[in-house]
Amino acid sequence: MSVLSMRLAGKLAFDSVRRRVSIRAALILALGAVVLVAQTPKPAQSAAPGPPPAAAPKSQSKQPAPAKSAPAPRRDAVDSYSLGLPLAIPTPVRLLSPPVERLANGLGLVIVQTPSLPLVDVAVFLSNGYSHDPAGKRGLTRAVAFGMRYGGTPTRSEREVEEYLLARNLTLNVSVGPELTEWNIRCRKEDLAGVLELMAEMFTRPAFRRGALEDIWGQMRLAVLNRGQNLEETAAHEVESAWFGANASWTRRNQPAEIQALSREAITAHFAQSVAPSRSVIGLNGDIDGATARQLLGRTFGAWNAVKLDRVSTAPLPRPTRKMIVLDKPNSPTARLLLALPLKQRATERKPAEAAALGLLAALLDPGQESKLDAALAPYQSPEAPIRVVSGLGLGELPLLRVSVPLRPREAIDGAVALWKELRILQAGKIAPARLEAARRAFLRNIVFQSSTATARFQLLMKATALGVAPGHLESIQQAAASMMPADYERILKEQLDLDAALLVLTGDERDYRSPAETAGMPVVRVSATPTPETSSKAADNESARAEAARVLSEVRKAMGGDEALAAIRDAYWEYEAKLTRASPPIIVTQHNRWLEPGYYRQEQTSKIGNGITYFDGKVGWTHNGRNLMTLTPGAAQQFRNEIVRLLFRLVMADRLEGYTALYAGSGIVRVTSPEKYEVELALDFQTNLPERLRFLERRPNGGAPIPVEELLSGYRRVDGVLMPHRVLVKQGGQEFADFTVKSMRFNTGITEEQIGKKP
Repeated sequence: MSVLSMRLAGKLAFDSVRRRVSIRAALILALGAVVLVAQTPKPAQSAAPGPPPAAAPKSQSKQPAPAKSAPAPRRDAVDSYSLGLPLAIPTPVRLLSPPVERLANGLGLVIVQTPSLPLVDVAVFLSNGYSHDPAGKRGLTRAVAFGMRYGGTPTRSEREVEEYLLARNLTLNVSVGPELTEWNIRCRKEDLAGVLELMAEMFTRPAFRRGALEDIWGQMRLAVLNRGQNLEETAAHEVESAWFGANASWTRRNQPAEIQALSREAITAHFAQSVAPSRSVIGLNGDIDGATARQLLGRTFGAWNAVKLDRVSTAPLPRPTRKMIVLDKPNSPTARLLLALPLKQRATERKPAEAAALGLLAALLDPGQESKLDAALAPYQSPEAPIRVVSGLGLGELPLLRVSVPLRPREAIDGAVALWKELRILQAGKIAPARLEAARRAFLRNIVFQSSTATARFQLLMKATALGVAPGHLESIQQAAASMMPADYERILKEQLDLDAALLVLTGDERDYRSPAETAGMPVVRVSATPTPETSSKAADNESARAEAARVLSEVRKAMGGDEALAAIRDAYWEYEAKLTRASPPIIVTQHNRWLEPGYYRQEQTSKIGNGITYFDGKVGWTHNGRNLMTLTPGAAQQFRNEIVRLLFRLVMADRLEGYTALYAGSGIVRVTSPEKYEVELALDFQTNLPERLRFLERRPNGGAPIPVEELLSGYRRVDGVLMPHRVLVKQGGQEFADFTVKSMRFNTGITEEQIGKKP
């Protein structure tokens, strides 16, 4: 297969650019434009428009100065600080509060009938997040969630799941936060039953196949390697480490050793200990019939008979000590300051008035509201990006108020001092009624904007239900904000905002700073942004690794049909139909292959880009393109030699083949080296012990660095007593290249050397 891939790669020009336009995103932009227009101050106008003013004559005599008018009567403070904004306070967003029903297994049900919604929202919320990771295994909850989502089920492979969703234009999203894991999908009413069946399979019988888990491990390793690339995220991880402790589960700064500890065994064990119906709630929102919805949910998720688990108790939030963390990133052209204010309580523990006051503070810091912070930082701010404020007040979010400021490197420390001074003023000083009113309207309008659709309100309802918060809590926060007076705001802010627990993280090249970090007047901690190197995972060549590889390969042969059946194979014939998916349009190639021991190989292929026959006798060979007969080039001969090594019915016998070396590399992986030092990595399916994937390097047809190739094996069927894959997905450099389907396969056909080497 890979010989075909290499020979055709040089003839094809690929263009896999895909553009997708989100209708929902366009609507949000339109709504945003409306909100901005509503926020623009307008001149006062009378209730009824008067006649247009008469045109002034070209020349006028000098008029006497008008007499001074009497002073306007004093207005109450409530009316005096509108700043030209609309006087009406937005109507509070109200969430529906349908009764939370329970299935016999403890799963909560929320059914919202919204006749105006053309699609059905399906959401599953689990009350477990990354803060529930066990010690030494950070990232385990995320690995469980993504393994469930992308690891397939016993009856559906990962590819079959994605094909099912793609055929119906569906997107199933999963996200893991500090306290909640959220699953969301929108579908048509006619697809609802099938979607619920698929999701129920994922929750009750996840397969946790290798491909999904290796993607998760790879993403985590990439995050470690890219540490320091995203300055804001790197700073946020440092804040979590300083707040909760470097080894705490709340800290998302993974270490290579912890990633290695996230084995499949650890993932499946954590799934059994943390994912249960008693900790979950499922909701439907749309034009649905309540009785029908309950029947569907009972038929699908009612079979989820996991052990009942109690809710995880939440530990009290620690109180950090104020400090400046200087995160050194050598040669960084920019600097970024992150001010982090750990809040005293989680959203579920906070009273409505406290949430409202902290929301007003976030609005006061937002530069979009003509914040004084913007003016205070203008002399130091870099124009590369605006100031960004994250309130940390949302349900299930990390309770952390964050202000991210891009600074010019030379003035970075001075900018940090200016930000700190402004924060002190906000906490201790009196707030002008006009500023409070502007923050009030911005805060309330933001809530209305974020809750402007039935789907958004449904998501808020689901979060509240999963966390045990009454749906009326959001309305209470809005009412508290609408009625809050300056004295109330100042009192609550002093109670809730502890500046002695604030953390400042300055990321950049410290050599560029004009002032030393110590001039900021707080303790300084220096940290390097250089990632921790990961130790090599290459299999050790020792007797233990060889013995374990022999044991594993013996289990593989047993799963495929047994040693006797595999050892009896003397020749093989198989026909492929290959779809070259990276070509545009895709190209279909038909290929007939024959192999005869010890190393004879014949390949015949037909396609619209050319036909040909190639023969290799283990040392040399020839190729015929329909017109001319040519000697096989050394590079092509080597590719055929490598493909013979990868013949699966031979590869699993590697520990018994003369000159071959098989070493166990852990996690069901065996690395095989041929006598010519060609290496192939064989990975097994965790459940069946059948080969699931091959990885190797293949030479380019025109020279250059080798290409990493991956073959994903599936569709096993029995051929003369041996289970063989009948579908092979080939990836080159991580990108899908071709999809091979076996049309027919036979062993021990009796072909001779003369027949397999016959020239056209």
